[in-house]
Amino acid sequence: MFTFLIGLLILIVGYFFYGRFIERQFVPEPERKTPAMQKSASAYDDKQALPHWKCMLLHLLHIAGVGPVIGVVLGAKFGPVVFLIIPIANIFGGAVHDYLSGMISMRNGAGSFLSISNKFLGNSLAFLSTMLLLVALFSLAASFTNVSSSILTANPIFENQNRNTVYVFWIVAIFFYYGLSTFFPIAQVVSKIANVFGFLLIFSTLMLLVFLSGHITTMPEFDVGNFAANFTQHPLGYPILPMLFVTIACGMISGFHGSQNSITAGIETNERNGRQTFFGMMVAEGVLAMIWAAVGVIGYAAIPADSLKFNGAGILSDFIRHIVSLQIGAELVLLSVVVLAVTTADAALRIVRALVVDAFKFSQKSAEDRFLLCLPIFGFCVLVVFWSNITDGFGILWNYFSLFNQSMAVVCLAISVCYLRSKGKNYIYAIIPLAFLSFIVFLYLLWISPTHIAHAPYGFGMSYRVACVIAFLASAGVCFYCLQHGKFLSEKRKEGRFNPDGGKIVTTPPPPPPPPPPRTFAIHIWRHFHD
Repeated sequence: MFTFLIGLLILIVGYFFYGRFIERQFVPEPERKTPAMQKSASAYDDKQALPHWKCMLLHLLHIAGVGPVIGVVLGAKFGPVVFLIIPIANIFGGAVHDYLSGMISMRNGAGSFLSISNKFLGNSLAFLSTMLLLVALFSLAASFTNVSSSILTANPIFENQNRNTVYVFWIVAIFFYYGLSTFFPIAQVVSKIANVFGFLLIFSTLMLLVFLSGHITTMPEFDVGNFAANFTQHPLGYPILPMLFVTIACGMISGFHGSQNSITAGIETNERNGRQTFFGMMVAEGVLAMIWAAVGVIGYAAIPADSLKFNGAGILSDFIRHIVSLQIGAELVLLSVVVLAVTTADAALRIVRALVVDAFKFSQKSAEDRFLLCLPIFGFCVLVVFWSNITDGFGILWNYFSLFNQSMAVVCLAISVCYLRSKGKNYIYAIIPLAFLSFIVFLYLLWISPTHIAHAPYGFGMSYRVACVIAFLASAGVCFYCLQHGKFLSEKRKEGRFNPDGGKIVTTPPPPPPPPPPRTFAIHIWRHFHD
């Protein structure tokens, strides 16, 4: 209990003190017009002003998917150390990542991930990172839809029905909602349904806390006397680096947030709200992650056999039905998990549409334009969902999504470092999480393989020590590149050819060479006779 409460205290204190420090470093400008306050030329423009409280609620629903639920429950296998790692990584990594990427997007017309990365990292890296992001977004949408439909199908109400029929029904219903939320601007559909979803999320979370209080005394604590033992408690011996930081992405730091921040940047009306919306809602997601970590730690202590299972949805259902003794309460909590999954997946598909529009310059000024673009996106996603359900594709999708998700966080932090460096601002608080997370991503990619961990994706399969050394060098290379590229952008800014806060790169011809110095009379006579 005490470790859990200390973690919550770190989140609260971190928001009020470190969040304000980050805000002072960025220097928001309340008088600057945000993209939402600029006139829209189309009824189908996503950049529409919404009340601040609605922006916060929508942002929380979009970023808090099943990652801070299933991912955290799986990560709780590492023991009570997660109660300390989650809040520290959230405050110094995830919240900084979300605030900077959100405010940079707001300063640049609520630009998409492609346009922002193209501006601050260059065409080649922007194209590569955008392709990886598209894979991650489709993986997220498909896997989250699979989790949602599976939880709904397992409801006792449908125990006498054909499970395949019920599963297909829920797939159709979920994609119908995706169609409404992606096709229409965010202010017309999503913002109205968000009130119901938000109430359900808050109510179910409070109810879960009430039932958790009855098990709080069984919660294991961080062992201060045997400090090193806290980091080796995984039942299968997984190393905490990199596995914990890949398993628990949402709640600590998630690259998906950086891609979705462009949506929120297009509906906020004042830069001063950025700390509450971007930094604050990431901290709120950290609180959710702490609650579900408590569910996981208590659940594994009560049902040790589940610590050897890999099906996160199945483990989650076991724990909820163990902790929440009231059946209708358990089903409401599971329904709130479905809400988190669906609202995050619909945000992912909306971002896919925005990326495709940005990449290929498609028109989105009419209903027909949106319909023709949404149709193939939904069609492909439906095929991936059914493929993941028929085969063992869900595990593949989840594992690769975790890798690509953290890779996108590295890209967003790299953009932040380049932005801050180009403006001559303090970049230390951004480059430290960049160095650490890039080390985690490279280590995971170099070390992971099915020979090291069952059901793992294919990586390079190197030995752990060799992978650590190479990952350290690669991380140093990423940081060095960002500093050099940021310095290059700073020089262009001083020359008036780059504006980090909006506008396009101005390509001006090089200045003409200076005129030759005037010839003296002696030189003129010498050249006359020499010629």
